[in-house]
Amino acid sequence: MDMSDFDGIKRDISLKVEHIFEVYEQEHYCMPTMEEFRTMFNEHIDQYVGPDDSLKGAGLNMSSDTKQRREQKVWRVVNELEAEQRFLRSD
Repeated sequence: MDMSDFDGIKRDISLKVEHIFEVYEQEHYCMPTMEEFRTMFNEHIDQYVGPDDSLKGAGLNMSSDTKQRREQKVWRVVNELEAEQRFLRSD
């Protein structure tokens, strides 16, 4: 993954990560655990990776390797953004 991919994905996902933290903190008065955060973000992963059948309607198939590579890119970015949020909110 080159830096332009990473920066583009980071820009797209940063608001979702921040939103998850804000909503959780408002409801629970604490930050989510790593497991809770990842479970909550996982509910939105198809929005960034695309569901398995998203390209089939256009006559294209997304191989499992392609989907796995996309998921890995997204999770790398999410992990970095999660760490940033934890640092910013740890006052």
